Amino acid sequence: MHEDSVEPGIGEGPAKALSVSLPEGTVRALRDRAGNRGVSALVAAAIEEHLRNQATRENLAEFEKEHGPFTAEERQAAADVWSAAEGRESRWCEAG
Repeated sequence: MHEDSVEPGIGEGPAKALSVSLPEGTVRALRDRAGNRGVSALVAAAIEEHLRNQATRENLAEFEKEHGPFTAEERQAAADVWSAAEGRESRWCEAG
């Protein structure tokens, strides 16, 4: 790529075909939940979530390496924020 070009991030850029092998039961469950045409979107979302979670763990580990472990108060504050976010998300899901 050119120097001014930026590589697409997780979830960005045009779709690319990729062949993967999955256990038959997993494929059946995917199709039952997403339908044949929704499988790609569901798989992409799951992989993107996994990659973002992995990057977050790596970033947190690097932060702690540089600044020391998080305190109990910092961990509790993060847990409180996470709990509030999950509560909002569950209300969005219930609203449809």
